[in-house]
Amino acid sequence: MNKVVLGTVALLLAGVSQAEVTRHQHPTEFVVKFKDASAKEFKSTWMAKAQAKQISKTGAFVVSLPKMAKASEALKDVASMDEVEWAAPNFIYEGDARESFTPSDPQFAKQRHHMIIKSQEAWGHTLGQAEVVVAVADDGFDLSHEDMVGSYYTNPNEIAGNGIDDDNNGYIDDTVGWDFNEADNNPGSDSSNGAHGTHVAGIISADFDDNIGVTGISPNVKVMPLKFYGDRRWTSAMVYETYAYAADNGAKVLTVSYNIDGFANDEVFARAVDYVDTKGVILFNSAGNGNAHQSARTKFGKILLVASTKTKEGSEDVRSSFSNYGVDVDIAAPGDPIYSHGRTNRYVDMSGTSMAAPNAAAIAGFIWSEFPEYTREQVVQKLLTSADDIDSINSDRYKYKLGAGRINAAKAVAADAGLTTIRQAWFDKGMLHVQLKGLISSITGRSAIRVERISQRGAEVVEIESETALEIGQSVLKFSLTDSTPGTYRVRMSADMLVDPFGRAIDGDLDGVEGGDYVQTLEL
Repeated sequence: MNKVVLGTVALLLAGVSQAEVTRHQHPTEFVVKFKDASAKEFKSTWMAKAQAKQISKTGAFVVSLPKMAKASEALKDVASMDEVEWAAPNFIYEGDARESFTPSDPQFAKQRHHMIIKSQEAWGHTLGQAEVVVAVADDGFDLSHEDMVGSYYTNPNEIAGNGIDDDNNGYIDDTVGWDFNEADNNPGSDSSNGAHGTHVAGIISADFDDNIGVTGISPNVKVMPLKFYGDRRWTSAMVYETYAYAADNGAKVLTVSYNIDGFANDEVFARAVDYVDTKGVILFNSAGNGNAHQSARTKFGKILLVASTKTKEGSEDVRSSFSNYGVDVDIAAPGDPIYSHGRTNRYVDMSGTSMAAPNAAAIAGFIWSEFPEYTREQVVQKLLTSADDIDSINSDRYKYKLGAGRINAAKAVAADAGLTTIRQAWFDKGMLHVQLKGLISSITGRSAIRVERISQRGAEVVEIESETALEIGQSVLKFSLTDSTPGTYRVRMSADMLVDPFGRAIDGDLDGVEGGDYVQTLEL
């Protein structure tokens, strides 16, 4: 998409909405991941017939075929080869995938989100640590903004301007992030891109107490600027390379404020998410601005989806009218509006789940700064269980559908992490659904979750099978029943057999202490 088209799209966006993104398979390109042991030999034979560009240290390549060849046909042959771990289409995404945002008067409700989430109290514990890196994948960044001095991550193993890949990571002179859209070492903003990324970066790590501008939530945490969206076509491979770079180059958190619903059936994107997950990175994404219930992106259990709440006085913690919602949304954060950076040393209000996601990501960076010994799962446990319940403030329509609650910075850096609880359980389409607040790291024994059908003859045990993995963004666990005969059922979850990331039993009976089984009678 060229600059003229991008500008036209931006002008047509009225208020906060979710722009339509379409995709089509690249006619002559696909992505292939080789098995480590055979990649070198395989490249020297089959790959000699095609152009191939390595897109990450993971062993993934973009294969470019001659113009007369068809990627769809070659893909089938390549995927069946013993030397290949996986092969998938390289999709081209058209349309503005940025979660739309609305700039408004710079003086309106300046940084009210800090008061709502109690940032000031949290700053008494920590301002964040420079060792904690939060990567932002976006449309560019104002790298010289007056209120981001020293806030961007600088690669300590790369010498600027010498034209050498000093750290041997595959990128020459990547001293301050990378531009994966233009394939160069400048992720800076330009005339048509960068407003979105600049605003997001400021939310996380704007300078603190410098008599300039605003303050980020975790001002000492470093932001890794990764530009993956711009004037060139946006592809699956581009996203994969961006995510892999973040995971391989020191990021502990990656936040993305883009419409990923179109990626729901994109194998390359799913592999990127898998790779980030295996590297122990916490991946956040905006829940979306379509006012949609259970949008397509909720299928990704390894991503924390963030809904948006209002910040205007008198409307605090009310769901933003544009925000997506659903039982698989993980958490909520202020996003409507948020006062942060604009390009060229400006400051603006913007609204969107785009603003909510970096707020939550910044809290994760905060937690890791205060508790550097925590595992990834323990950080997420702290984030989720420290959130304030906002269901009573919102319509019953959104009960249990705004995640674990709205982020609370002060609680997040307090001494103890909360216990995992069961928010609700229900049957749907013959399956048992269990919604959590917090994580379960292990389920010990088949009797940990017991389902019984109740009849005049007594209680009959019904066997169940788990249909979901225990992942950081899997807030709803699903279990299939071997017999889903309609009737009355009793569900018992044995707290001592359900363990959180800190090795503690869940709080099944909601009395505030470990233990106590969760027992519920349900109709199927």
